[in-house]
Amino acid sequence: MTVHWLSVDPLDTIMVRDGRRFDAGVDGRAVGTAPPPSTFGGALHTALDRRVGEVLGAVVVTENGPIFPPPADLVVDDEGPRRLAVLPRDTDLGWDLDERHQLSHVLAGDGDPIADRWITANGLAAWLRSEPPLAQGEPVGDRAGLVGLPWTPEPRLGLARHWDGELVGTARRGLLYSMSHMRPGERTRFLVPVEDDRDLELVHDVVPLGGRGRVAHIEVTTPEEAPLPVAPDAFPGGRVSVYLATPALVGRHPDGRPSEEARADVWWAPEDATLCALALPAPMAVATATNRNGQHRESRRLTWAMPAGTVFYLRFDSEGAAGNWARDHHGRLLPGLSNSPLRTAGFGMCLTGSW
Repeated sequence: MTVHWLSVDPLDTIMVRDGRRFDAGVDGRAVGTAPPPSTFGGALHTALDRRVGEVLGAVVVTENGPIFPPPADLVVDDEGPRRLAVLPRDTDLGWDLDERHQLSHVLAGDGDPIADRWITANGLAAWLRSEPPLAQGEPVGDRAGLVGLPWTPEPRLGLARHWDGELVGTARRGLLYSMSHMRPGERTRFLVPVEDDRDLELVHDVVPLGGRGRVAHIEVTTPEEAPLPVAPDAFPGGRVSVYLATPALVGRHPDGRPSEEARADVWWAPEDATLCALALPAPMAVATATNRNGQHRESRRLTWAMPAGTVFYLRFDSEGAAGNWARDHHGRLLPGLSNSPLRTAGFGMCLTGSW
C-alpha cells in the first residue's frame, strides 16, 4: 500500500480527556491530555467519509520542525538531562517480577522523568543511533535537541448540564468544574501518515478535533522532508531499541500469554528476539467516545496503553536478523499488539534504534 500524508491544523484549543470519570463540583477538575491516535482516526474518517487501510500515527510539527515525546530513558538530575545506561543485571539483584520476567539488563542511574520538554527529529535520530550527544549513561546538556512543549495549558471553567438520554440545555446546580485545554503554538500542526491503496480525496476539509465544538483544517500534503528520523545502519550485537512514537494498546497474546513459560519475550517480535530491559512511564488510560448527539453511551470503553516514549530493548540472535526486523517495522505499527479496531487508528507507531 501507498503511504499518504495529511496535515491537520487545529483552529482552536484542544480538549481531550483520558476518559476516566471525574466528579463535577467546586473541586472537580478535568485534566487534558495529548490527543491520542484515535482522535486523529476519527478526524480522518470524517474528512474522507470512509475508513482507510491503516493510520500510522501522528507527528507533531512546530517551528522547530517535527518533535516527539522524549524517550523514557532520558531523565533530569542535578546536572541536567541525562540518558540512563542499560547494563547487564547483577545476579544478586531481584524484584517481584522475577517469577515471570527475568530481564537480563537494567537501566542504571537516577533522575526524574522529563515532563516539560519534547525532542527534535535530529535529537531523536542521535538517540536512535545511541551516539553523542545521546550516548547511554552520558549527560546531554543542551545538545540533546530538547525543546518546549508544543502547546500551552489553558484553564477553563465548565458547567455540567442535565442528562436524560440527551443533553439538555439547563445547568445542574452546584456542578461548576474546571478543565485544562491545550493551546497549540502558532505554527503547530500534525502530520498524519496513512497507508491506503487508494488516493485520498477529502469530502470535508474542516473536521471536529479534540473536544465538543473544536475543529481543525485538514489537507493532503507532501512533506518537504521526511518527518521521521531514519533507522541506524547497524545494530551491533543484534541489539534493537524500539521507541513508541505513539501510545500502544496493551493486548493479550492470542494463545493467552503472558504466562510463566513466556519469560523475557515480547510476542510481537520474532522468536529470535529477547526482551532485555524496558523503560516504561506510567500507563495511559484511553477511552472510546460516545456519539456526538449523546446516544450510544454503552459504546464507551476504557482500556490501557503504554504511553509514547516507552522503550523496549531487544536482542536478536544475529545482527542481520536485528537489522531486517528493525528496518521492516521502523515508522510502522507494532505487529499484533491488539486485535482491537482502535489499533488501525495509529496506536503503536514505533521507531527502531540500536543500544
